[in-house]
Amino acid sequence: MEAILVLYARMLLLLGIGIPSLLIATSKQSGLPATRTLYVLPYGIGGILAVAYILFYDYGSLRWFFNESAEEVFNGINAAHQIQIIGAIVQLIIPCSLLIIKEMIGKRQLKLLLFLSGGLIFGLSLVIGVGTKPQNIGLYYIASIPVGMMWIWAVFLDIKDMKGKVGLLKEELQLVIKSNTSEKTKDIRVLLENLEGVSHGNLDVYKMRIREILNMLTDTTIEAGGDTDSLLQRNVDKTKAIQHSKDATQVKEIIYNEAVELSEMISDIPQQKNALAVNKVVDYLKGNFSEDISVDEIARMAGLSKAHLMREFKKNIGQTILQYQTKLRIEASQNLLIHQTVTETAYQVGYNNPNYFSTVFRKVTGFSPIEFQEKNRNTTL
Repeated sequence: MEAILVLYARMLLLLGIGIPSLLIATSKQSGLPATRTLYVLPYGIGGILAVAYILFYDYGSLRWFFNESAEEVFNGINAAHQIQIIGAIVQLIIPCSLLIIKEMIGKRQLKLLLFLSGGLIFGLSLVIGVGTKPQNIGLYYIASIPVGMMWIWAVFLDIKDMKGKVGLLKEELQLVIKSNTSEKTKDIRVLLENLEGVSHGNLDVYKMRIREILNMLTDTTIEAGGDTDSLLQRNVDKTKAIQHSKDATQVKEIIYNEAVELSEMISDIPQQKNALAVNKVVDYLKGNFSEDISVDEIARMAGLSKAHLMREFKKNIGQTILQYQTKLRIEASQNLLIHQTVTETAYQVGYNNPNYFSTVFRKVTGFSPIEFQEKNRNTTL
């Protein structure tokens, strides 16, 4: 009796819960929309098959649910085995085969193909083991070994892929937090939504990832010059709020608001402000190195005093503003001299006097523009 009870429980878990859960998970990984039908249909079919198996097997054995004295019209145990075969075909073989075909045509994700192939092999072993005469029930126990190894490999790949994506998202978020773009808040929300997607709808995993993000934000703000004690206490408070949250939307709003506020805090810190100003000047010079603009004008554009900007620029870049502008001009002129005259090149990169341009060019490169052209021409030939 105990053995039959174990059998009933095992089949209820296998047909009614285990296989449907596997099918739903792989279907979602394959890109099928998470509709109500995707959940109801597998569990509904699995529940029907599990109940049918138990009833048929009971009809041919203990007869808890039937009149013990009634004549046996058919072999209930054989019918129960047929239910197993139908379940393997309907729940594993057909869906896994279709999803494998879909995946081979589409993205060909190795981890998903491993999951699906394992399910297909397990289904085939179940059909063969139960359907053959005499039955070879041990076949699908033996088949479970390679299937288990395939699924372990798939889980390893999934964890590795998740860690890589999470790490990349954290780096992108850190860059956005430090930036000073008008699209900052929008970018933060998009990155946090991507992080939710990487968590595959698991709230506990999502909370864990969000706590990692919160720690990263706190560290970044402290490194930028924020008050350590107040930021650490703020981190503790937000961590508690995240832990007590009941859904992903609430967690996402907590970290989103914190990311925006800490980002604004970083922007207000002088050290960060100086770095942003220098980056702004560098970007401007890269796009406008040929313009005749004074350091005073550049300082006004950056929002710093001339002396402050010159000091911060040299500290961050290792060159003065004029030295950096000269470097950009000479680098651009080297490409232009291949196809243009020295005079044309000089005017195009911002020098109104070709002779002065030649002097600067020689000082930076060690060659005169003419010597550079001849050297480049010989190299080409």
